[in-house]
Amino acid sequence: MIDSYESFNITRRFYSYGEFELRVSANKPHVDKLIKNNLILLGKDYNKVCIILHREFDYQNGIKDTDTLLIKGITLQGLAKRKRIVPPTDMDFDSCEGSQETIMKYFINKNCINPTDPKRKIYNLILAEDKKRGVNDRWRSSYENLADKLKTIGLYSKLGWNIVLDHKQKKFIFDVIQGKNLTVNQNTNPPVIFRSDFNNIFTRHYIESIINSSNVVYTGTREDKNKIVLQIGEATGFERMETFVDCNSDDVEEINQTGKAKLQELKEIKTFQLEVNPNRNFYYEKDYDLGDIVTIQDRKLKVTMDSQITEIIEQYGKEGLKLKITFGSSIPTLLATIKRMVR
Repeated sequence: MIDSYESFNITRRFYSYGEFELRVSANKPHVDKLIKNNLILLGKDYNKVCIILHREFDYQNGIKDTDTLLIKGITLQGLAKRKRIVPPTDMDFDSCEGSQETIMKYFINKNCINPTDPKRKIYNLILAEDKKRGVNDRWRSSYENLADKLKTIGLYSKLGWNIVLDHKQKKFIFDVIQGKNLTVNQNTNPPVIFRSDFNNIFTRHYIESIINSSNVVYTGTREDKNKIVLQIGEATGFERMETFVDCNSDDVEEINQTGKAKLQELKEIKTFQLEVNPNRNFYYEKDYDLGDIVTIQDRKLKVTMDSQITEIIEQYGKEGLKLKITFGSSIPTLLATIKRMVR
């Protein structure tokens, strides 16, 4: 146990894996255990287990107690980042039809739990019960990154995913997550509202952007002389923004789905990024959590938005816990934008 450190930050994401960063004195007990591929967790929260990937020392000669160790890595969901979706040897693609939850668990099972090649197996990873959430669907893939594919399916179906540690079984459990509706316009759950005059917001940052957006997509293949190309989206005139996505398939339903998924990925970004008080009015992880849909109201901006919590940054330091929350779509990083252009 390391009970004294300079700072610990963990980023949790609903549709993908997150990251962590730990700064600790290199002279503290047990820091020798902070080595690559070891696991680190926050207290006894088995929902926040991370894999160490990076170890860095900063020595200050002649200055006592300033030797710092920087540890970085990814959340346990990052196990999926290490895998590609490998199709059967006699097929160009691997595909699955069923509920969207079933499909996500199928790709995990085929590439992490029961792969054809036993060297690919993660022996302590298991699947949670399949509750068949989401609608009936069909997805296929060939050598795509597994985490990226789960993110694409998740964004399309509004289902998140996670890998947690069951310390009693000594197993990693993959499961699909469905957020709760906590908005003001429903009567099933107690509503959660973030509003400046509630004193539960420290800082706020609001973004509306169509810089990298499209609202009409042509999807199909460019090269086949018998090609099928579908148009998805109804925007017209000045506001019409077109793109093309390649889909090497002759199945109209699959081509249509590929186009819809691309439109979801390229839709207009509307996002609030707030630093919130985790213990004022509504309590973090008790009243609301990652994936839940809440209401944000900003009278100055004249914005009221029901939006999903898609990312949470927890920052632990001398001043206690600071919480930064992203509601709605996050702005893509430069690397993510480049990867999207390559695809």
